[in-house]
Amino acid sequence: MTTFADRLYELGGAPVGQALPITGNIWWVDSGASDGADNIGNGYGRSPAKPFLTLDYAIGQCTASNGDVIYLLPGHAENLAVADTVDCDVAGVTIVGLGRGGLIPTFSTTAAAGSITVDAANVTIQNVRLVANFATGTTAGLTISANGDGCTVDGVHFRDTSAANEFLVHIAVATTVSDLWVKNCTFVTAAGSLTNSILFAGTSVDVVIENCYFYVDSADSVIDHAAGASTNLHIHHCVIVNIDTGAAGYCVQQKSDGTGVVHDCRFAYGKIDAEISVGAATWWFENYATNTIAESGLLDPATSHAIP
Repeated sequence: MTTFADRLYELGGAPVGQALPITGNIWWVDSGASDGADNIGNGYGRSPAKPFLTLDYAIGQCTASNGDVIYLLPGHAENLAVADTVDCDVAGVTIVGLGRGGLIPTFSTTAAAGSITVDAANVTIQNVRLVANFATGTTAGLTISANGDGCTVDGVHFRDTSAANEFLVHIAVATTVSDLWVKNCTFVTAAGSLTNSILFAGTSVDVVIENCYFYVDSADSVIDHAAGASTNLHIHHCVIVNIDTGAAGYCVQQKSDGTGVVHDCRFAYGKIDAEISVGAATWWFENYATNTIAESGLLDPATSHAIP
């Protein structure tokens, strides 16, 4: 007997045998479905056979804090022409992309303001691809507003189309956001005008960034938390490579009084003799860094103290 979990695994979702903690409504979205429609009538959105066509319409059918889940079927594709093309403005909604490789659901920006916006609490976005495809650069791929506390960004892949069609910021985080969790994401760019991969506009509380891979050409700090102090920022098991050779930022930049822990990361920066990380009030454990390709990293920050 084929279970619901088995079927999801075939589509590229949860592994077989993994519990699916779904307590709310389930909605399905597929831009390529011949029998799909953005219409709440006639059973649309309730099954993969009759899905909705756009994610934003599906979000509009969800009930806040109800545990609703939206599944994007393999190959789903949408263009982001404005900042609220996809507006995650219903609290507690989980968005899961199904599929692997070229079938991961993809959102392509076609304007500078094109972005997925998280504008409600406790939203989860999992296994989607965001592609910059606007000639003079996309301002931000994913925007976490001040209402986006408790957001989880899991397995989201950011890509440029070319050095001209690029993201200027991958994830823009508003000030005062708390409990943001960014994990298992990849950030890869062509040479261009990227400023930061993750940019915090001000303060934050209890943010976690883990198991992410950055291979970017960033004109400033790759993870930039300089505008406001973090409280308990936790960054771990990330690889951050900034191939820019002329910038003066950092792989990780904390404000001087920003607290937290950064551990078990690997940093590389193409600018020779540039500092790799900074944060005077942050604990740093077992991070290795290098400015020289083909050579192993050294502990960063350097150890200069003695333990009694």
